[in-house]
Parts: sequence; structure tokens; C-alpha cells
Amino acid sequence: MKKLLIFFSLYILFTSPVRADQCEWVFWDVAEKAYKLLEHSKDYTEFCAPCMDKEPITRQINTLDIQPVHQKDTDERLYQILINGKSIDIAYVYINGKNLGMQANCTPISGVPEYIDDFLTGRWQPEETL
Repeated sequence: MKKLLIFFSLYILFTSPVRADQCEWVFWDVAEKAYKLLEHSKDYTEFCAPCMDKEPITRQINTLDIQPVHQKDTDERLYQILINGKSIDIAYVYINGKNLGMQANCTPISGVPEYIDDFLTGRWQPEETL
């Protein structure tokens, strides 16, 4: 019975949709800059090209917060941005059509268009992996 429980736990863990985290946990200066860019916006666009999202989704901002991330085994203080109580990866968020992670100087960011219009018009294509 224990082996069966372990098998199903591993199956669920490895078959669940996975997000490619690039800028979900960031240093204070990046989090603060992203927060300031978001605080005057009513909505944002979410699009994760590395996750194979088919199209961008615009979502409303009701609440916005910065929260420390508690880590073991490190002295680095990292922070996350919460929109509507949910942690976001700023590498996959667009404000006024431009990538929020890039605007907030989160590095490195790869595999995402700098401008959402570049994806919508076909000027940007995902990088092919071998």
C-alpha cells in the first residue's frame, strides 16, 4: 500500500503542468521596481512562451503585494510579487505591452518576447530546442 501511495504521488508530481520559473523569486531592488510598475496598472497580461502558452491572457489586478520568500540553507533574502494573492513570475507578465521582468531588470530572462505585440504579430518566434 505504501509503494502504491509513493507511486501515485510521484506520478502526480511529474505529470502536473510545470511553469518555467525565471523571475518568481527576486532580489529586493527587482521586486520593488516591478511593484512600482504594477501599482498604477488595473490589469496585466500573462504569457509564458517557454510553457508553450497558446495566447496571452489579460487579468485584472485587485490586490498587489511584495512578500519575502523564506529559504533554508542560504542567507540571501529573496522576494516575490503577489497579484490577487498569487505569486507571479515577472518574466511572464506584461505591463503596457512590455515584459515586466525586463523592465524591472531581472536577469537572466530567456525564451520570452520583450514586447507582447511581437508575439501577436509573429515578429517573435520561440527558440527551437534540440
